[in-house]
Amino acid sequence: MKIVILGLTNGGLTNGYRKDGGHSMRWRALIHGLAIRGHRVVAVERAGPGSPVPWTIPGGEVLSYGAWDEVALAATAQADDAGVALVVAQGPDARLAADLVRQSKVPRRVLYDPEAAVSLTALEAGEAVAHLPADGLAGFDMVLASCGGPALDRYRAKAGAESVAPLYPWIVPEADKPGDFKREYLADLCCIVGGPDGIREGLDSFFIDPAQRLTRRRFALVGADLPDGVPRASNILTFPDLDPARHADVLASASLALTLARDDERRIGWCPSPRLFLAAACGAAIVADQWEGLDSFFEPGREILVAAQTDDVTTAMMLPRNHLTDLGRRARKRVLAEHSAERRVQELRSILDLKGGGDD
Repeated sequence: MKIVILGLTNGGLTNGYRKDGGHSMRWRALIHGLAIRGHRVVAVERAGPGSPVPWTIPGGEVLSYGAWDEVALAATAQADDAGVALVVAQGPDARLAADLVRQSKVPRRVLYDPEAAVSLTALEAGEAVAHLPADGLAGFDMVLASCGGPALDRYRAKAGAESVAPLYPWIVPEADKPGDFKREYLADLCCIVGGPDGIREGLDSFFIDPAQRLTRRRFALVGADLPDGVPRASNILTFPDLDPARHADVLASASLALTLARDDERRIGWCPSPRLFLAAACGAAIVADQWEGLDSFFEPGREILVAAQTDDVTTAMMLPRNHLTDLGRRARKRVLAEHSAERRVQELRSILDLKGGGDD
């Protein structure tokens, strides 16, 4: 079956991956998984500053463009000739791509919303969502959302979708793997943030407060857009300009990694962030802030630690190193088994009832 995927924006932002190729790398892995199963995949993606290196799809094609008008006619022809057209609702051309697919002759129209928590929060507040069609999601045979659980019913109702299924973030085992210990990143607790929005409360309770209590312990905070007001203290190291390629080394150099959900993700629940899965893939011992559905992705106490208050973090930091190592090993095993690109390919094929090889 021929599958056209539109709306990939290289060097864009989704769930905290900013201009590091993380989003594109993960989609390329998923597309490769579809291609090696016999599907002819055509990827329509916007080029731009910071784009990853050019790539090819086995048996498929990449249509890279700078402006939507350059590719609209070719993308329409590809969609008309496909069995499935999938819009990734991310980037400045998301609405245009969605309109193109709904107006095409393709028999199966699919939209994937990688920022379902942002979308649902805005929709419930009566606000427009920039990356979704203004008139809702009617006309798509299937909508895939990055959230799950009870939030799916609310998403379906608010977005006007006919059918919704979860497609959670995923990791690429070949790229998301344990890093190397680096003395400059040595810390008792590290935290990698994707931006300043929606994490202030969690950062205060689970990172800054523990640092102020445990002044002899080292804390490392990493992120291109750190929130305002992070105190300057001798035991808090900040790395605002660190290359994302070094994040695995930071995780390898800390005894414990704190992962924070944004306020919208925590409120909605069942919204795991890519940073959570990345930390697990790197074998880090994780302490995560509490949110509904977390225990469906990792087993608390055995694969991950969960913090509801500051004391939970400081207590976790006192655990023996071998105990933390075992937690990280189990979390890595779980994420490789259930949240890899290969696993998402299997889920996507099952959701869409795809069959490899042959004509449409």
